[in-house]
Amino acid sequence: MNEKSEFGDVKSSIMEGPKFVAKTGPQYFAALTATMGAFALGTALGWSSPAVPNMEELGDFDNLTADSEMATWIGSTTPLGCCFAGFLAGFMVEYFGRKWTMIILAPPFIASWFIIAFAPTAAVILVGRFISGLCGGSFCLICPVYVSEIAEDRLRGLLSNTLALFIVLGILFSFCVGAVISWKNLSLVCAVVPIIFGVGMFFQPESPRYLLSKGRDKEARESLKRLRGAHSLDQIDPEIRIIQASIDEANSQSASFQDLLAGPILKPTGICLMLMFLQQFGGINAVNFYCVAIFRDAGTGIDDNVSAIVVAAVQVVFAFVSTLLVERAGRKILLMISELGMALCLVALGVYFYIKEDEDKDASNLGWLPLTSLILYMVTYSLGSGPLPWTLMGELLPPHVKGITSSIATAFCWGLAFIVTKFFTQMLDGLTPAGCYWMFSGWCFFGFVFCLVLVPETKGKSLDDIQKLFGAK
Repeated sequence: MNEKSEFGDVKSSIMEGPKFVAKTGPQYFAALTATMGAFALGTALGWSSPAVPNMEELGDFDNLTADSEMATWIGSTTPLGCCFAGFLAGFMVEYFGRKWTMIILAPPFIASWFIIAFAPTAAVILVGRFISGLCGGSFCLICPVYVSEIAEDRLRGLLSNTLALFIVLGILFSFCVGAVISWKNLSLVCAVVPIIFGVGMFFQPESPRYLLSKGRDKEARESLKRLRGAHSLDQIDPEIRIIQASIDEANSQSASFQDLLAGPILKPTGICLMLMFLQQFGGINAVNFYCVAIFRDAGTGIDDNVSAIVVAAVQVVFAFVSTLLVERAGRKILLMISELGMALCLVALGVYFYIKEDEDKDASNLGWLPLTSLILYMVTYSLGSGPLPWTLMGELLPPHVKGITSSIATAFCWGLAFIVTKFFTQMLDGLTPAGCYWMFSGWCFFGFVFCLVLVPETKGKSLDDIQKLFGAK
């Protein structure tokens, strides 16, 4: 292709002459600062698990119980806000830039926690929860864009995969802090996270790619110089030319709405949407949002908060393990292991509740089963179904339509998260706990087959090679 020949020539020029070796420290620092936004989102996602039972215990709001209608709204309003975040972030990130969009969203995120902490009624809490989802969900889209644009190729995969890790770290943070303090104080503690994030981002450079795309060449060179730890602009000039050639190539391509229905775009988009569906209907947010309540209802004899913390800690550990394995084992095999493992764990959890609900059967000797099932569930989820749909979204979607298609996929994912968390208690009532977990397990078994048959392996393939799998020229 003619477009690629110029890009290839420019890229090869960086190999000529003495090669400048960039420092990794500035890239790690900038990426981890940006990913604090994902940590902030995690605190919001994990907040309701310890907070709602604590509200019930303290009797702060009339008729509020862990399985009440208002409790389901408190749990689900954050993902509802996340559902709208993709399109908001998609606009802001191009108008204000990557860095300043994150900074602009930090104050309303902080305000959302104060709204929650000092809410006079449960209904006002919903306002704060929606704002936290709107801001936190935006970081889900902005952080990967910023990190991918500031990092060298050799660091991009590792730093990009930290998004899922920092989300579960935020969830664990809420579980741990919420176990020892009231829900109001937990809200105030969580407000500190976006404060640190906003201040930290103020001192980080803007994405060089964004600056170049806006014709701000001098600022782009200074930004890249700082990110690479270079002593002179000459050292980063070859990389600047590579980025500029990539921008020129992207600008030469455009897509109409009708083009989105073409096979080379529709197929990878469909796979991404189905992976997002399987992620949510694998039951993860039902587990995260109501983890404490699940253990309380199970009557295991183990402290509910301790059990929830153990489950979240396991999720953190194996989210880190997944980051190490993704380039070694491959995406497809990890997804298959994940879906099959989740299915088996949910079957076991359903069996426990089935026995517990049967008056003729004694489940007192099986108190270990819910904790064991959920720990193994988190292990298998964190290996594949959790992080890899986001990784594959970045790899499968064609570059020239990635903005709109990734926004659609992100909104779709969080819309499903809202549905699952909002109606989880109704599912429990209608299907019984056993039937509910067996339903989730059925979708996981389907996910195993889907990944086996339709999900391509992208390990070791260039983005151009991946697009050829779907018939792109």
